[in-house]
Amino acid sequence: MDDIVLTLAAIAQSVQQVQKVAWKGQMDDADALPLIKSIFTLDTDSVVDLYSGSASLTNGLRALRAQLNASNEERDAEFGRYMANIFTLQKQFMKNAEVQQILSSRIEHSRRLLDYDDIMSANMMASLADCYSQSISQLPLRVQVQGNPAILENKMNQDKIRALLLAAVRASVLWRQVGGKKRQFIFNRKQICDTANKLLTQPIFE
Repeated sequence: MDDIVLTLAAIAQSVQQVQKVAWKGQMDDADALPLIKSIFTLDTDSVVDLYSGSASLTNGLRALRAQLNASNEERDAEFGRYMANIFTLQKQFMKNAEVQQILSSRIEHSRRLLDYDDIMSANMMASLADCYSQSISQLPLRVQVQGNPAILENKMNQDKIRALLLAAVRASVLWRQVGGKKRQFIFNRKQICDTANKLLTQPIFE
């Protein structure tokens, strides 16, 4: 269950950062870094290693726990919609070999930027946003991001949002690979929350 909850936390942390950029024009680099780095690792034997330890997903674990523990009235509807969108995109992505191939090719192109640019640079965000636009955006579902219109018109903010959505889709694919299923939100809600609590109080290091 640790791996399932960590991948859910990665999705939640990505969504959290999307909301932050969309409404405030801000992105927390410390929270975004492990998410962006994960995009470049397509095969991994360890979820913990992929995200450089569970502590790097602390805010995602908190957001996941809060959403699952909240009553219907208290639940963040926008956050929940984004999470649901990501799971739908993951399902569509896994069924589309052409889009998978396009994304793999585009990520390799972005990877070459790492030879001379920082992973969190504006150029990298633009490159990863292009990866998203050329692949995930071609799937039937289009994620409608809500936020401050003036902020959303800014291309740098658009790039960050698309890069974060790409990281969320990457995490959701991994979630499925480690045994994640939607029915767990109904039948294993307490176990997910308990595991999130455990990971918050007893972090796992890479």
